[in-house]
Amino acid sequence: MENPLQIIDISNIDIPTAREVVSAAGSQGFLMLEGHGFSQEEVAELFRVSKGFFEEPLEEKKKYTIPANDNHGYTTFGGENLDESNPDKAQGDPKEGYNFSNLNLLEGTWNGATPEYFQNSEHAKVVQSVIKKHSLLVHKLLTLFAIGLEIDKEAGGADWFVQRHKLTDPSGTTFRLLHYPSPKSLNPEETIRAGAHTDYGGVTLLFQQDGQAGLEIHSPLTKKWTPVPFVDASAKFKEKGAAAPIIVNIGDQLSYWTNGLLKSTVHRVKFPEESVREGKSRYSIVFFSHPADDTLLEPVPSPFIRAVNGRGAGAQSKAITAKEHLLKRLAATYGWY
Repeated sequence: MENPLQIIDISNIDIPTAREVVSAAGSQGFLMLEGHGFSQEEVAELFRVSKGFFEEPLEEKKKYTIPANDNHGYTTFGGENLDESNPDKAQGDPKEGYNFSNLNLLEGTWNGATPEYFQNSEHAKVVQSVIKKHSLLVHKLLTLFAIGLEIDKEAGGADWFVQRHKLTDPSGTTFRLLHYPSPKSLNPEETIRAGAHTDYGGVTLLFQQDGQAGLEIHSPLTKKWTPVPFVDASAKFKEKGAAAPIIVNIGDQLSYWTNGLLKSTVHRVKFPEESVREGKSRYSIVFFSHPADDTLLEPVPSPFIRAVNGRGAGAQSKAITAKEHLLKRLAATYGWY
């Protein structure tokens, strides 16, 4: 299967790399990164820990269901509807997940009721380590965005986005483990495991596993649903023990913040026929990065953003905060009305 996404090596923070990253984010809204700093060993261990949690008894997991007006905890099968074209459908997405929210990104810790499984010191250590590494990777990526967008130096230049994503500030940033059980038939509605949607925040980072395909993007270039296959690490990184490229996509907040210059692309999870026939489940690891809660979503001070009129933050008479933006989206997803 052909990979529709550009793969960019971000080992170096420089102008050519920054321009590549901005170009990919401004065309497809999705890209893949190498040079991300994760080893195959630690990613495999994380997937093992995730699978172990989802094998816990359902009633035990449901004790930690996400409460109203929060985003930390367990969401059960059908408990979440991501399909933005059908917000009133009777049953939510056939998947389960666990969110680590209310994060201290510097320590990799979270604030909220925690299942015994994640109170286990070894399991907690794995999760904390990965949260911290994701946070540092986001900062690296945000620096590249700032350089590529040529943000005004007097406003903060290359540090502009990072200044609004401080590791100890409260934010909507969430680390998520997901489990999509294999559907039992090829009924189209049953093979769609996460409805068509865009992400809420700034930047999303995703690891998927070999043999567990399912992610599809509605490509802004072809206007068609396009599968995104698993892509192994290139020879250069594989010999160093690096994990496969991490998938990155732009969320609604960052698209809004950049007046739509960076694309928040619609995507979904749909099981391919071979996965259904083989009865395979799918597991994925996702990090949803958000700016600090009190960040005003005013247009980014960039000449490229100023050239875009009448869209996103630039079309609003009053700026909203990152937290206000997020709460509106969560209310629709979980039915908090």
